[in-house]
Amino acid sequence: MIRVVLDTNVFISALFWKGAPYQIFRKILEGAVLNFVSPQILKELKERLLYKFKLPPEKVKEYLETIVFNSKITYPKKKLNIVKKDPSDSKIIECALEAKASFIISGDKHLLEIKRYKGIKIVTPREFLVQIY
Repeated sequence: MIRVVLDTNVFISALFWKGAPYQIFRKILEGAVLNFVSPQILKELKERLLYKFKLPPEKVKEYLETIVFNSKITYPKKKLNIVKKDPSDSKIIECALEAKASFIISGDKHLLEIKRYKGIKIVTPREFLVQIY
């Protein structure tokens, strides 16, 4: 099974729109793709949904529970400083390394510029769908 880490922006896009991020999220819910998240990713997602998108707390809780139920939680042991232009994005790579993921799926240009890290491909949602499906 394909092991992936979704960036928070992909989770958010999957929630609000029906494009490639939504299609990937459906694959995760169907069990066709194995997603990994870390507490740091969940925390960032929760904060964005509550404060930037102003979703009601019960909706945010429901969405996070869906993600946790359909993902494996990983606890990265190594702190990295790979994404120089936005160090907070390094948490995505930390999670992917710990999970031994094949892909990081992101819409973040700072992550996408890296392209690959220790064998992990960093791709857009559309690129992932084209390469895998």
